[in-house]
Amino acid sequence: MTQQPDLPAEFAAYLAARDRQRADAVIAVLGELTPRERHLVHDAAVMGYVRGRMHPQSEPQPKDSAVVAEVIDACLALPDLYPGTNAVWEIATATTPSS
Repeated sequence: MTQQPDLPAEFAAYLAARDRQRADAVIAVLGELTPRERHLVHDAAVMGYVRGRMHPQSEPQPKDSAVVAEVIDACLALPDLYPGTNAVWEIATATTPSS
């Protein structure tokens, strides 16, 4: 185990203050999201994390558009786990006229 060097107290206090500021900013942003937006952020964040953990280390990272499509596809495959994304699909298909 590598020993961490001691940080100057002033720098450690600065880092702690920045951590608090970032945490407060996250809380503020989440508080401003609508319930639908919170669901969509949740679905994308969780599924993005899961899919990222499953990505083989030896393969190149795919383009953003491929990742987004894969995440949406995976969310649609598990509607009970990702209701925010699936609600968008339900709305889209309910308002699309039949051919």
